[in-house]
Amino acid sequence: MTVTTRRYSPRVPREERREQILDAALSLVADRGFGGVSMEAVAREIGIAKTVVYDAFDNQPELLRALFEREQQRTLAEVAAAVPKPPLEGDPGEILAESISTLLGAVREHPDTWRLILLPADGTPPALQEEVNRHRERLLDQLEPMVAWGMQRLGLGEVDPELATRMILGSAEDAARLTLTHPRRFPPDRIASFVVDLLAAIQRENV
Repeated sequence: MTVTTRRYSPRVPREERREQILDAALSLVADRGFGGVSMEAVAREIGIAKTVVYDAFDNQPELLRALFEREQQRTLAEVAAAVPKPPLEGDPGEILAESISTLLGAVREHPDTWRLILLPADGTPPALQEEVNRHRERLLDQLEPMVAWGMQRLGLGEVDPELATRMILGSAEDAARLTLTHPRRFPPDRIASFVVDLLAAIQRENV
């Protein structure tokens, strides 16, 4: 990715300015890693005085925390939109494929956001990675009842639901990484179709 300098009007509301600064910081992280994000670099990226950046954020660590919190909330919202709400009805394979397709569509729409979470840039602060792991554990807890339901519907009730949930989430994360790194080779439709075919094959073997 090539960072391009953006020029913004000097007269914008404070919250809008904060969002512009965070957008610029996200672009810099995607292009240069966390080590490339300084208050001066952000100011230069937007085309504003460095004092304006300091007016919005006291220092670089505060800026990075705000960036991470914003992007983490975006990914959580997109995951929530992709996960079906109970009670669940229908074919588990189709439900899972639709969820993955929806999620991968969000990954393609906001690639820099998802790279921040799934493909940590050089110099990622350990505290940020720990926060990702905490949210991941919460997501696993939310998904496990749905996976247990799906295993029952597929005739796989003897399968350990906790491990199955971890395997499914890990596979979904890998699919998202493929979408980020090889978007043409692994489009969402190809991955979703594979999920349907795989679960259908498992179900046939279990009959």
